[in-house]
Amino acid sequence: MRYLMLVLSTPDAPAEPENVPAIEDWVRDTYDTGRAVLGDRLRPPADAVGVQVRAGEVIVTDGPFSETKEVIAGFDVLDAPDLDEAIKIAAAHPMAYAGAIELRPFWPLGLDDDGGAAEA
Repeated sequence: MRYLMLVLSTPDAPAEPENVPAIEDWVRDTYDTGRAVLGDRLRPPADAVGVQVRAGEVIVTDGPFSETKEVIAGFDVLDAPDLDEAIKIAAAHPMAYAGAIELRPFWPLGLDDDGGAAEA
């Protein structure tokens, strides 16, 4: 099963957390074993735009898309057999020590199935 792992920067993070693994080690251990398939850092919230369509009009707003103190700093797509394994992978990430990690399981649309598009 695939999981989206959101890497969050949090305002209440400890200034100097202890025993933080090196990001290079996490990347090597996770990507070289096939437990992650895609990931990257994200530009700061000031570079974000929000997009909405209301009454047929596209509305674009500057800045973060949500009102929150936490900031999505990056992401990884994990390929894990179950949630327990995804949690182990996330817990080994340096930002689990200095920020927060959110795991979201993929929820496929089923468009490749017969009739999947008609059900949407």
